[in-house]
Amino acid sequence: MLLGIILLVFYLILVFLLYYAARYIWELIPVSDLASKAVFISGADSGFGRLLALKCAKNGITVFAGCYSENSEESLIAESKDLPGKVLPIPLDITSDESVKNAANLVKSKLRPGQTLWALVNNAGHFTSYGPDAWTPIDKYKFSLDVNAFGHVRCVHAFLPLLKQSKGRIVTASSIAGRVALPCVAPYAMAKFAVEAYMDAIRQELKPYGITCCMLEPGAFNTPFIEKQKMKNLVYSVWDKLDDDVKEAYGEDYKNDFVKRNESLGVNASERFDFVVDSYYHAITARFPRYRYRCGWDSLLIYIPMTYLPTELQDRLAAWLIGDTDLPAELTKGDLIEKAKVQ
Repeated sequence: MLLGIILLVFYLILVFLLYYAARYIWELIPVSDLASKAVFISGADSGFGRLLALKCAKNGITVFAGCYSENSEESLIAESKDLPGKVLPIPLDITSDESVKNAANLVKSKLRPGQTLWALVNNAGHFTSYGPDAWTPIDKYKFSLDVNAFGHVRCVHAFLPLLKQSKGRIVTASSIAGRVALPCVAPYAMAKFAVEAYMDAIRQELKPYGITCCMLEPGAFNTPFIEKQKMKNLVYSVWDKLDDDVKEAYGEDYKNDFVKRNESLGVNASERFDFVVDSYYHAITARFPRYRYRCGWDSLLIYIPMTYLPTELQDRLAAWLIGDTDLPAELTKGDLIEKAKVQ
């Protein structure tokens, strides 16, 4: 009996090792004729999107770079002018149906004869951490869903006809927040959970068309996404509009502590942007890409494993990771409202 168990464990380990050895080999096989292919990248103004656009161009791939600001378009043209592949900035606001449709039509008109749109990279997004749910109005939730989830859906719908022709790729940025919802990031986590669900669904729907759907689940990276002043502004954008009773319930000390916490997100975040950019690039150029890429040691070793723990242990680990989020006052907003009704 014991010998049988030992042999079973041995064979399971052997199968595990053989699988990953084989996967390593088949993932090295590249897509052919990259020079005839083009990619569209949303959110190419800065951060991962910009770095990916330049990496693709360095390797001879034509890049249509979706940019929100004209300044970004100009600087991207200047930085990429001597690269083997062209970088063609495209005006893009992923919260606008018209802007996304115009971008798709512009890409179609600029494709060279014989060139195909091989990949859509849904990179654009906005980190939306304003504070506890009680501080966060519905319009902030709507904005987060619009830019972090519905924006990707708009892009898929607009570019899908071109991707069906090429039997290409849809590569979308999710997040560890799409797997683990931590306190005070509910709007962002809701949007990323939606992205995970959407990509899981269309991955299966579009497989018969030859389209491959890949998803990235990065951990924390110190990009402009979480720039210190930007994170501070997010908190004040809701705090300054709160009712006095809510401010009283939480208190200035709690608010100031949360501002410091938000501002410090980049302190322990990874500077290894290549972890994400290389995953994007692999999803675009590998003959056999992964359906999911876990980017960053925190994603691989902490947050993804957390999803397999019992809920109670998840909560304890989250509290240890991010600190105490209990209210500093005895009364919550609901309590104050009920008290006012009684009076």
